[in-house]
Amino acid sequence: MHTPHEVLLVRHGESESNAGQVSEDAASAGLTPLGMRQAEAVAAAFEAAPARFVVSPYRRAQLTAAPAIARFPLVPLETWPVHEFTFLSPSGYQGTTVESRKPAVEAYWGAGDAHAVTGEGAESFAMLLARVHDARLRLEAFETGPIAVFSHKKFLNALLWSWLAGVPAASSSRMRRFREFDHALPFPNGAIVTVRFDAKGPWLSPVHTMHLEGTEA
Repeated sequence: MHTPHEVLLVRHGESESNAGQVSEDAASAGLTPLGMRQAEAVAAAFEAAPARFVVSPYRRAQLTAAPAIARFPLVPLETWPVHEFTFLSPSGYQGTTVESRKPAVEAYWGAGDAHAVTGEGAESFAMLLARVHDARLRLEAFETGPIAVFSHKKFLNALLWSWLAGVPAASSSRMRRFREFDHALPFPNGAIVTVRFDAKGPWLSPVHTMHLEGTEA
């Protein structure tokens, strides 16, 4: 293990999809006015400049990171494949809402096939775990921090799950366990979790939301 450093995991602000609006694909949803206020609150929560920004390519994460990037324009910025778990194909999003996608979502998780790909542009649970493993290796390799990662609930919870339980092989039972973990661990829009690495391994903070107080106004 390298010199102790921290990773700040940030979930994007409230998206149009989170608010029940119609989606056309997994990547293009923007932020609501509340989500923009949450993004500003995240930027204000940094006590000092991070060593690096890592941002998902999805629009809602990019918009959430934008105020922090503007506050610290000299900090290196990288786009990594830390986007949300896209287990539905793009055709499963077009003209739909979170509510109308529920049957397809429940069918996917109910099938419990860790290697199933539902269509072109979708990924399997095994592919998600591979992205998580790659992100872990890259984050743990840094010798300075903090590294601020702007990402999405399922991807971030999969990262946290892997640090708690080890990097699991993809299987039906582990897919079910992750689903239970994801449901049990709230990670609200705009929330932050700190992961600190030292000789003893990773230490995970509680989910931090105090900086979001007043954003509902």
